[in-house]
Amino acid sequence: MAKVSRYEQLDRAVQALLSGQERIPQHAQFAALLRVAAGLRDLPGDTFRARLKRHLQRSIEMATPTTATPRPAPAATPYLCVRGAAAAIEFYKNAFGATEIGRLTQPDGKIVHAEIEIGGAMIMLADELPEYGFLSPQTIGGVPLKIHLHFDDVDALVRQAVAAGARLTRPVKDEFYGHREGQLTDPFGYTWLVSTVKEELSFAEIERRFAELTQPPAPPKQQPAKPRARKEQSVIPYLVVGEPLAYADFLKQVFSAEETLRTTGSAGGWHIEMNFGGTKVMMGGPREGSAGITLYTATLHLYVPDADAVYHRALAAGATSYFPPVDRPYGERQAGIQDAAGNTWYIATHHGPSYIPEDMAAVNLTMHYKDADLLMEFLKNAFGAEVPFVHRSPEGTYARARIGETLLQIGETRGAVTPDSPMVLLTVEDADAAYQRALAAGAESIEKPADQPYGARRAGVKDPFGTTWYVSSPLPRRKRPRK
Repeated sequence: MAKVSRYEQLDRAVQALLSGQERIPQHAQFAALLRVAAGLRDLPGDTFRARLKRHLQRSIEMATPTTATPRPAPAATPYLCVRGAAAAIEFYKNAFGATEIGRLTQPDGKIVHAEIEIGGAMIMLADELPEYGFLSPQTIGGVPLKIHLHFDDVDALVRQAVAAGARLTRPVKDEFYGHREGQLTDPFGYTWLVSTVKEELSFAEIERRFAELTQPPAPPKQQPAKPRARKEQSVIPYLVVGEPLAYADFLKQVFSAEETLRTTGSAGGWHIEMNFGGTKVMMGGPREGSAGITLYTATLHLYVPDADAVYHRALAAGATSYFPPVDRPYGERQAGIQDAAGNTWYIATHHGPSYIPEDMAAVNLTMHYKDADLLMEFLKNAFGAEVPFVHRSPEGTYARARIGETLLQIGETRGAVTPDSPMVLLTVEDADAAYQRALAAGAESIEKPADQPYGARRAGVKDPFGTTWYVSSPLPRRKRPRK
């Protein structure tokens, strides 16, 4: 009988081990090698085998003659820095059905590298590592990155993601480029565009649809030269600027405003009244050599026959662009500028029989605050305002409040927009009663009710949001004594 070599003995021992028929102690001389074989017995793992299967399937499909132009493996992989990588991995599993490929974890529990797969796309992530400049969105205050994912049923996916803790920041809807799409923000600061392909479109068709969508509507057949007459104006913005005479010239040159009064104000500076197509705006400021005056700026929504022309005139006159002319989905073409005095103007042309919407004035005060609901509640309680329109969206709340015969626009501050602190003149039936209601609603007194020499009784308050209100009511006319 031929002698069996040690190599053959080892081979037989390994085969027996892998088949489950052999145990390591029976071959003590090969114990170390057999322990290695035992450790490798269960490899590769399920995840690796699944990835290998998908890879082989893609290779076969790419080699099939009937396949269209092959798509190369992605050369770029998103690498996310998150604050709490372990929690993020669990979130992506629950929200997007992610599969974890693996992770590398330090002894302190911090994940220095992990890989997940969502719908065949790999995404890498790790915990925040400030020492290496690897910072999360929470640390840097946001991130200019959006990740686009495709799913078979985007509506079901969004419901699943929101249930897992995501925030829906753009509702799901059908888009012109053939996708049904929405936008989610995860708890770790990243934005995800999620979609389902409904139509396979060529890029030329997408371009055609985009051009059709963005083409401005044809101008109305008849555009009045001047807006129709307006009812009595209850709310008048009062702008206080550093150089009132130069600013009055700016308003006339850029907005075609008409100066109707120039006189000395109660504080010794200039008082100027301007007419914008039937809407009054007052302004004031120091005379040369007069004492300093607190400046007040505002945001005003101005309707004009040609928003583009007025926007370019404003820039030529020294204003800075807030945003260029654009067609808004609510039926107007609009641009934004900030003038040299710090006032913001939304310049708009309404698409309709008149360039001013039916329920708006030529100039409308827009009040920006961090909480629109609190402001609306104050206006109701203090000045008896009505709120005929409220629109809520992920971007914030927009509303219109009516005080007397005047509409105010209300918007919540977002991004670079800062809360306003304007001065407003408000005409009411009873200045004393309005003053007391404002105090009860949370305002502070800056001027008690008193009769003024120009025939009005006036009081002043500052509301909890920083706006200064001067409420006034006309004094009854006294009969002149006969001579």
